[in-house]
Amino acid sequence: MIRNTLLKAVALATVVLALGTGCSSESKTVVGPAGKKLTVKSPSDTSIKPGETSAISVDVSRTNFNDPVVLTFAGLPDGVTVMEADRTISKDATTAKLTLKATNEAKPVDDHVVTVTGAGGGMTQEVSFKVTVKKSPDVSKKLTLKPPYDTSIKPGETAAISVDITRERFNDPVVLTFAGLPDGVTVMETDRTISKDATTAKLTLKATPEAKLVDGQVVTVTGAGGGATHDGTFKVSVKQK
Repeated sequence: MIRNTLLKAVALATVVLALGTGCSSESKTVVGPAGKKLTVKSPSDTSIKPGETSAISVDVSRTNFNDPVVLTFAGLPDGVTVMEADRTISKDATTAKLTLKATNEAKPVDDHVVTVTGAGGGMTQEVSFKVTVKKSPDVSKKLTLKPPYDTSIKPGETAAISVDITRERFNDPVVLTFAGLPDGVTVMETDRTISKDATTAKLTLKATPEAKLVDGQVVTVTGAGGGATHDGTFKVSVKQK
């Protein structure tokens, strides 16, 4: 009698534990004619970050039929899709391995319920799972610009300069602009873009023969790319020949 009581207690504890821990995936069975049965097991609950992907799998089991099972998804969070266009579990398979993809603009959401429907052998069954879209970390792009060294130039001549940059968390081209150049001094190159694979722009200042003499005029160079900007200054002197 004591033994039976202990066994009952263990069984009750096991049931309570199972109920307490819960199940991360759902399994349901539908019964059709001629003893057909279709069981669909949903993916485990999953989470995904904007701009990333998450692997999921849907399992099925068949009784007394061997038809393909077509899966459909309803209620996916905004900005989240199933990448695979073919969501059919062939007649010789029992699992579909699929991929969720979230756009960069996918909105954060917790435990969003998604319905998966399996259809095959004249039967359909629905199960559900939860998708969480996590908030993107606040990671800002950063651009650092190193201006040219101070330089001097004579009227009618040229002077080589270079601008160096470093990028953090982006790889877009960076466009340079110059402000405050002395009268009669220009940058010869019309394309002042540092390509995404480069970190230095080698440019040329040109002074007209009529350029006015000036000592240490401050020039500002600004770099802009990837939504980030940074500027720096250097001095240009126009000296007599």
